[in-house]
Amino acid sequence: MPSFLNPDPVILAFLGLKQVVYLEVLVLFGLLRAALCRGPARRAALAGLVLAIVFVAAKLLPPVYGIAEGPLFRLGGWVRVAVGGMAAPLICSGLYLAAAVLPGRRCWGLDLLHGAWFAALLGLWGYTVWS
Repeated sequence: MPSFLNPDPVILAFLGLKQVVYLEVLVLFGLLRAALCRGPARRAALAGLVLAIVFVAAKLLPPVYGIAEGPLFRLGGWVRVAVGGMAAPLICSGLYLAAAVLPGRRCWGLDLLHGAWFAALLGLWGYTVWS
């Protein structure tokens, strides 16, 4: 049984994935998807890519530059706390899922890879909510 001084490793993995890695990997998925897709799928992928870049910048730049006020600082706080920090990953992944089913999609392997990445995040999130 996990205690205060011995936390559950699954919860620690979820926090690390959500706060440190997930959006950055979505930027890479977005770059690949925007380069490979056409038409409406490309527009959805570009929207997801732009939002992922903005969210990553809002999360990383204020501490680096010592920004303690302004819109970028507030957006970084929103990225970390909205819906338990899950709003930004859900929005970006939702746009990538839309790009996977819209006309003009290509490279179904990338869709499977993103689906597995998103399923891992949702599975860990579900574990933390219902455990």
